[in-house]
Amino acid sequence: FILYVANQTKLEKMNKVIADRMKLFGITCYDENGSKIDDIINSATKIKFPHALHLNLDKCREIGLVLSRCKMLQELCLNGNRGSFREDMLVALFLAEGPYNFPLKSLDLGNNQFGTRELTTILPFLKSWEELDYLSLDGNCIDNEGAQLLAETLDTVRIRRLSLNRNQISKEGLSCILSSQNARYLTSLMISDNEDIG
Repeated sequence: FILYVANQTKLEKMNKVIADRMKLFGITCYDENGSKIDDIINSATKIKFPHALHLNLDKCREIGLVLSRCKMLQELCLNGNRGSFREDMLVALFLAEGPYNFPLKSLDLGNNQFGTRELTTILPFLKSWEELDYLSLDGNCIDNEGAQLLAETLDTVRIRRLSLNRNQISKEGLSCILSSQNARYLTSLMISDNEDIG
């Protein structure tokens, strides 16, 4: 995975984390030189997981543990794991014990092909923040029922840019989203390649 780490003066990009006697996403992390970094997860500002990560339940639990430990995370990208998410895996990823304690601004969960049932497990995670700059749920199988659930979430979370391209949402689902309490905060709504919307 790619982990971006902030220090006091600048943002450093760490392309590779070398693991010596550790689990992937484990507690003890090392940099390219093999130097131990105890608080790397606490200082991460962006975590991007590769496409086709081939996740299983154990890996989802480990990633969920990482997320629960983050303090400065602003961007999370878990995009392109088509059809690999089951409901129990999403629960492991996004329902950590206790509240999340990081200033998330951008969440990209596009192209994972999960549907409305899986979306319901993500919504409590979204409700952990009062506002997000960007949420992508592109390329999933979200239908009008999912759009209604998302609209209910928008009643409590202000999202500025929402991307729902390539789902199964019709005009009815779009209407639910646009009539939500915080729809007025949307500066961009991308919804192409859905049912009868276009």
